[in-house]
Amino acid sequence: MRASGLQNRILVIALAPALVLGIGFISWFTQGDLTQQRQAFEQRTQTAVQRLADALVMPVANDTPELIQALLRRALDERDARSVRLFDRYGSEWLHSGPTMIGPAYPHPILETNRLSSFDSHETKRYLVPIQQPTDLQLRVATSAPLGWLEVEFDYANTQVAHYRAILINSLILIGGLLAVSGLAFWLSREISRPVHKMIDTVDAIREGNLDARIEENASGELRELEDGINAMASTLKDAYEDMQSSVEQATQDLRETLETIEIQNIELDMARREAQQANQVKTEFLANMSHEIRTPLNGIIGFARLLAKSNLTQKQDDYVSTILSSSQGLLTIINDVLDFCKIEAGKLMLDNRSTNLHETIEDVLVMLAPASQAKQLEVVSLFYSDVPEQVITDPLRLKQILTNLVSNAIKFTPTGSIVVRTMVEQAQGDKLVVRISVTDTGIGLSRSEQKALFQAFAQADSSTAREFGGTGLGLVISKRLVEQMGGDIGLESVKGDGSTFWFSIKTQVAPDSQQPPRQDALTGYHLALIEERDMSRLALRHEAEKWRMTCTDFASLTDLMDALQRGESKPDLALIDVSSQNPDERLYRQILQLEQDWQCPTLVLGNHQDGDIRHKLIEQGAKHYLSKPIRDVQMYQAMLQVLRPDEANTATTSDNLRPHSTARVLAVDDNAANLKLIVTLLNSLGVQVTGVACGEAALKALSQSEFDLVFMDIQMPGIDGLEATRRIRKQEAPMRHIPIIALTAHALAEERQAMLDSGMDDYLTKPIDEDQLQRTLFKWTGLTELATEDGTTLRLPEDDNLQEFDSVALKGAAVVDLGLGLERASGKLDLAKDMFAMLLGSLDGDRQRLQQLHQQSDYKALLEEVHRLHGATHYCGVPRVQQTAYHTEVLLKQGHYDNLDTVLPLLLEAIVELQAWASQSDWSSAFDALAPSQPAKRRTG
Repeated sequence: MRASGLQNRILVIALAPALVLGIGFISWFTQGDLTQQRQAFEQRTQTAVQRLADALVMPVANDTPELIQALLRRALDERDARSVRLFDRYGSEWLHSGPTMIGPAYPHPILETNRLSSFDSHETKRYLVPIQQPTDLQLRVATSAPLGWLEVEFDYANTQVAHYRAILINSLILIGGLLAVSGLAFWLSREISRPVHKMIDTVDAIREGNLDARIEENASGELRELEDGINAMASTLKDAYEDMQSSVEQATQDLRETLETIEIQNIELDMARREAQQANQVKTEFLANMSHEIRTPLNGIIGFARLLAKSNLTQKQDDYVSTILSSSQGLLTIINDVLDFCKIEAGKLMLDNRSTNLHETIEDVLVMLAPASQAKQLEVVSLFYSDVPEQVITDPLRLKQILTNLVSNAIKFTPTGSIVVRTMVEQAQGDKLVVRISVTDTGIGLSRSEQKALFQAFAQADSSTAREFGGTGLGLVISKRLVEQMGGDIGLESVKGDGSTFWFSIKTQVAPDSQQPPRQDALTGYHLALIEERDMSRLALRHEAEKWRMTCTDFASLTDLMDALQRGESKPDLALIDVSSQNPDERLYRQILQLEQDWQCPTLVLGNHQDGDIRHKLIEQGAKHYLSKPIRDVQMYQAMLQVLRPDEANTATTSDNLRPHSTARVLAVDDNAANLKLIVTLLNSLGVQVTGVACGEAALKALSQSEFDLVFMDIQMPGIDGLEATRRIRKQEAPMRHIPIIALTAHALAEERQAMLDSGMDDYLTKPIDEDQLQRTLFKWTGLTELATEDGTTLRLPEDDNLQEFDSVALKGAAVVDLGLGLERASGKLDLAKDMFAMLLGSLDGDRQRLQQLHQQSDYKALLEEVHRLHGATHYCGVPRVQQTAYHTEVLLKQGHYDNLDTVLPLLLEAIVELQAWASQSDWSSAFDALAPSQPAKRRTG
């Protein structure tokens, strides 16, 4: 194909000019011949016509018809003559010879023709010439009008034949020339392409690996040079290939030796990896054991110190106990930091992301650190920006840990001044958020060199700060690692001697609308007088009041408010007075009393939690309410609501279906005498009937002899440990009897906690034991709503943990489907709402069968897991009846009320069947589409 292309190109190059030139010259010559023949035809015919006209002058003048007719017949003997006509002097045809003329009519009368005229047609040419009177031979001047007119018609046939003959001859000459040129060009192309073919074949052979292929050198000129170059290239390639082959063989040998070395190293690395894994396992076990061994005695120290602090002590004894508690808490903090750091380094720390009230989480940290900040008389303010959603998806425990580190550091390094915690949205995309929290203080600040030492393990700004302020230097390192694990970043801005700002950002997600706190509109329109002398605190209080749509007026002091009232300015509905930055005197008490009684303006006083005397004095002087700072957002709202609208203030409710008083019997198992005594003492102080044993064997024996409502089980014990004891208890307990077992563990690793739950335990408490956690655990797993303590006080179940009263009628009256609710909980995303609803419908058949089977088998643990999963799935689908019934079923299972399952579980199964029937009879997809453009509040209920 390549050779054929070269030949064709040579032929085209040779023939194209010859063809163009040949056609041009032949066309020029042919045109010249045709023109010459046409001119010769006209000259010849004109001469013949004129000669005939001259010959007819005398016969026409003498009127000799025979002679005239003879002349006309003889005129037809002229070449190409076809027909002759003679007209008399009046223009009428007189004589005619030959066939009828075929030319067109004359364009003007014959009488007007006074000279030779010609007329052309497609086939003939006609001439009309006048026959003049005899002329004077000397003067040759016509003496009168013409005697007649002669018309002769000539045929083009012979001339056209001559034209065709000329064209044919010239075409033959052109074709012959082109054939000659083509032959020469073909011969030349063969001479050129033959050596090129040989070069191509040789190059193809070299490309296919035949480096010995060469070209026979038969050409001349440039082609000979090209043959020599290709042969030289082939020789060079052969030499290079031989060198490369030698290098490859050498490299292969080196690689084989390297692979053997790498294989040996891999074996050594594998052995080292196994040793590292074993060492890591040893470290993990060491951490768990160290956690247990250190936390176990700390549990006793902190627990009994708290109990001792509640007894009647002298001032000196109370100081000693406070020192023990603070030292123990400091030691526990150091242990937690070290363990957290080790868990982070080992990759064992896992986040527990769940729906969290971000505002309350920040308030929890500030409330917890309030004693330290108020002891130094620091102004601690939280600014929670209005665009930040309160309920988000994050890990609240780790968020508190980060914020606690930053705020406690700010308190530690700020001798006087203020600390401001700001919470804002840094970036938002749909329901995805980046929340930025900053802690700004007016403390000692950091230089640039000191800032570089931060966020490094066991490092502080300098050694002097470690001695002066204490600490391990792990807090910021742990915070940095936690922030990075939460998808954010951490940093600081500081000037030596001018305070610091530590900030961190976390990636989070907005919780569904159903989990967001309700909108607080009860205080809308009320006028609030705000008396606060500190700028940041005043800004924070104004921000909270404006969030509740109140109208605020600031006053620097209570005196300014009294002066404004005396000037006739509008009386506020409530006066919010902050006295935490001053020492109230009798004048302040009198002003508050005057404001309450004379001006009928209720007051809400804010003060530090340590100022108990101030509270009593203010109440004695007429103050309606007193709140200790730091104040939770909900507390302030409820306090204002109770002052302004007491009838609508929230009151706690109790449930009638749960056990009201402390009739629970608890078994406590712990091999450490101090810890066992502590938990027995704590439970006895709550009015619980408790039995304490020191080992797993004693626990099994006690359970075989008596019935208990709850078991607190230690994990590490000699003989039968807590996990094995739990497994044996689960095997021995009756089918309709499930005893909640709560682990008491000092272990800090997540896999250890999971192993506890897998062994059959229901929950766990981490040592040191916190009394609040202990109370909540009792409320959760025993069904109690009240605890009658030893001192006669009554502890009630928190409202958040209280189970709503079981009402089968109310459950049956709940809507089967609420598509608007489902769309709202999907954040208005139609496709997501449809997918969640379809997924729930697709799993209902299997869920119903498993629920029935597990109930028949009395496998209550698996049944609890199944109901919990179903309850979680219904949260985002808008199915109120199934959701509420699953919730009640889950709570009954958690609290061991298995006897009530025969009532509530059939309701759950019935709700599932009704939901399936509704879905099969309804076009729920189109219903979602119709609902999507409307507002979330416009729900469609089925």
